[in-house]
Amino acid sequence: MTGSVPVGGEPVTDPQAAAAQLAALQSDRAAVADRLMQPWWYDVALGLLLFGFFSSYSSHSIWVIAGALVLFLAGIAGLVSAYQRITGVWWDARKVGPVQDRVQRAIRWWATGYFVLFALGGAAEFLLDLRGAMVVVGAVLGASAGLLSRWVTRIYVAGLRAGR
Repeated sequence: MTGSVPVGGEPVTDPQAAAAQLAALQSDRAAVADRLMQPWWYDVALGLLLFGFFSSYSSHSIWVIAGALVLFLAGIAGLVSAYQRITGVWWDARKVGPVQDRVQRAIRWWATGYFVLFALGGAAEFLLDLRGAMVVVGAVLGASAGLLSRWVTRIYVAGLRAGR
């Protein structure tokens, strides 16, 4: 970073000092990238929470669905809290810097598939009276959410490591 002004106020004109600062920045970025990767159980828990909530629709009971919603929201709050405690940060998947176009495209495709599958499952469950259709939908959406969560974080971490 030749010509930059460090904390002390003096410009860095020495190439070795600039290279050392750059190496320190790259090391810090790699350390942050390592810290951001959630543990495997986070993605599993996210998938299970979604599975449980969507599967509750098969009960055809507003009380069971409402209870599942409360458990789902409490579980999501717990996951957010655990992630922040483990990593010390929270990042928004919609604003992930240089890789955000790729991530946003993947999330758009997943959201489109989510709504289509949810509508088809709801129609099968409630209009065609195919009991258990929402259990299947919950399993597919839960598994895909867990995999998408892991994939998005890996893309972000790889982008940080590469300095993109």
